[in-house]
Amino acid sequence: MRLVLIRHGQSGNNLLWEHSGSEVGRHPDTPLTARGHEQASRLAVAIRAGVLPWRIDVLYTSLMTRAVQTAAPLAEALDLPLHTLDIFESGGLFEEDPDTGERTAYPGANRSGLLALSPRLDLADDIGEHGWWRRDVERDDEHLARAQRVLREVTTRHPDDAVIALVTHGHFTQYLVRVFLGIEAIRGWIAIDNTAVTLMETRTDYPDSPLAVRINWTPHLSEDERTT
Repeated sequence: MRLVLIRHGQSGNNLLWEHSGSEVGRHPDTPLTARGHEQASRLAVAIRAGVLPWRIDVLYTSLMTRAVQTAAPLAEALDLPLHTLDIFESGGLFEEDPDTGERTAYPGANRSGLLALSPRLDLADDIGEHGWWRRDVERDDEHLARAQRVLREVTTRHPDDAVIALVTHGHFTQYLVRVFLGIEAIRGWIAIDNTAVTLMETRTDYPDSPLAVRINWTPHLSEDERTT
């Protein structure tokens, strides 16, 4: 299996943190900034031009607005449908009380809003006009198990030689990388910039030794265009 993990472009919440170092004022389903849209466009152009060592066969996205906005130009560039998967950011969609830190679930974009972001989205029938998030806030101890489920799902859905791209999020990428590489515990943090690409594969010659080919790779951006 070959996986292409893509983080979304710069979001409004990313910019808020960059300027203030605080999450006060964050949006529960923040969209991309103008720079984030430009990063997503540059990524799509670069991938269409062949910057990756592999050709993407299947494209999945998180349903958070910033991820769909990042995936949309890529789906157009590759002429692929945009499938959905539980690769949303750790915690899911939530509003947070700035005084108490209490988190409450937020419904997110509705069906028509999502399709306005990308008509290529292949949405489940039960996603209607009341938003797609209908769960509680995801607990910290649930992230790893979800990453395990996601990788099992894409492994069983697709042939062994498929190249599968997942447009996801910085924190959840940590768990996807850990599960793929068999890292049980990690004390540190893997830097994943906006629209960075992480390439991983399993190999027939060493089936028990999955390989991280690239991590936090941004060949489509100059140093000045990179954001965290």
